[in-house]
Amino acid sequence: GASSGIGAAVVNRLALDGCQVVLLARDVERMNQVANQHPGLASTVIETDVRSSDSVNGAFKKISLSFGKIDILCAVAGIFQERTQIEDQSDTDWADILETNLSGVMRCVRSAWPLLSQGAAIVTVGSVLGKMAQPGVAAYAASKAGLAVFTRTLSSEGISKNIRANMVIPGMVKTPMNQQMAKASGNADKWWSSRLSAVPLGRAADPSEIAEAICWLAGDQASFVTGAEILLDGGTLLGPLP
Repeated sequence: GASSGIGAAVVNRLALDGCQVVLLARDVERMNQVANQHPGLASTVIETDVRSSDSVNGAFKKISLSFGKIDILCAVAGIFQERTQIEDQSDTDWADILETNLSGVMRCVRSAWPLLSQGAAIVTVGSVLGKMAQPGVAAYAASKAGLAVFTRTLSSEGISKNIRANMVIPGMVKTPMNQQMAKASGNADKWWSSRLSAVPLGRAADPSEIAEAICWLAGDQASFVTGAEILLDGGTLLGPLP
């Protein structure tokens, strides 16, 4: 998910720390734009569709040949659909969301696992919608709830190799995906206002704020943290406040 939003912010944050970053996403042009912001960094851009095992396996084979090991894996790719009541849920949209948000992470971790170094870190990106009940978001919520269990399982399986796995759980974030949905609604201001009314802090997060937490979990300062979930939701899950 390195081409935009939280994924691009993670690339920027890791690059500032001097990491060698490999970018995986479907949109090569946008990944190149992200990578070109750091001319001193030998970034590697690999076109990857996480819905395809062949695509993911091919990407990690290239990483293996070029670098031999992976110290940090940030699984950020995710898609959303406009709210759809269950009676209108299509098989195609359901499968696309689950394949990207949940199975896609599994494919990346599966391919990366033999390359992960002792002490490596995996960070996944959940959502407050995986922790609450709202109408019209069944596919997305199911994918993120499943990802939480998957991440905890990874943390238990990684103990023998000292591999840590943790999840960040954002609320509303000013990502291109959300901005596109706001624009598509026909009234972007109303769309944002309705979403932010449920955020006690009254604003959306910047992608860089989420990236900061992801990179902290991936770093040495969080070396005793595994199987954890960090909420970055502006208080959304606190519920209505007086």
